[in-house]
Amino acid sequence: MRRVVTAFLMSAVMLSTASTTMANEAEAFDEPYQDFSDPFEGFNRSMWNFNYNYLDKPLYRPVTHVYAEFLPFGIREAMNNVIRNLEEPASFANHLLQGKVERASNNLVRFLFNSSFGIFGIFDLMGRSGVQRDIEEFGDVMGFYGVPEGPYVMLPVLGPTTVRKEVGDWVDAFASPLTNLTFAEQVIKWGLDGLYKRASVIEQEPLLDNSLDSYTFVKDAYLQYRLYRFYNGKPPTSSKQDIDSALEDYLDELEEY
Repeated sequence: MRRVVTAFLMSAVMLSTASTTMANEAEAFDEPYQDFSDPFEGFNRSMWNFNYNYLDKPLYRPVTHVYAEFLPFGIREAMNNVIRNLEEPASFANHLLQGKVERASNNLVRFLFNSSFGIFGIFDLMGRSGVQRDIEEFGDVMGFYGVPEGPYVMLPVLGPTTVRKEVGDWVDAFASPLTNLTFAEQVIKWGLDGLYKRASVIEQEPLLDNSLDSYTFVKDAYLQYRLYRFYNGKPPTSSKQDIDSALEDYLDELEEY
């Protein structure tokens, strides 16, 4: 359930992250824009229909609303801090593999300090002192060395992903303290992670529900999120123009609808 958030997180990312980032004049990159492909569209649409209509609407959405309404935000934030803290060691290694020594050092310092003085990461003391969380995936390392994202895939329960993302997650799992958790503990971790992310975008639900083609909306939002994430919010100029155009087209469709 680590990506059971599926459409809702990606919808929010497309509309908020894209617009706010493009509002700042980002410098151009020399790297060519990566064209994402969807060769498994038939399968992907079936899986999206299953995730959206048979899992999220009748099950996960009501649970998320109860979670957000009755569990205090402070407790939710503390649990999320613990989960994110356990991702720091893998991020440390991934930054080093790209020669990003300063960012790797930040991961190491954050993990050691928050794990001890922050009580296993419950309190993000380093974040409060100005050393912000900067999680890097092994998929980003592969992209840094020229490995393309690969085909888009919609997985049952887990949601949208790409081939590079899945391979990267598999490698990251071996560098994480989470490998020592039992299967039951892993399920709890995935569930809490998904609930936290899903709850953070509850207000975005109408955007997805009112979209003309929810599958395309989610796919475009997710791939644009991947692009912005890989370039740290500053994708190549041509990519920003493509995203801006796609966003305007979608907003036009909403007005017509």
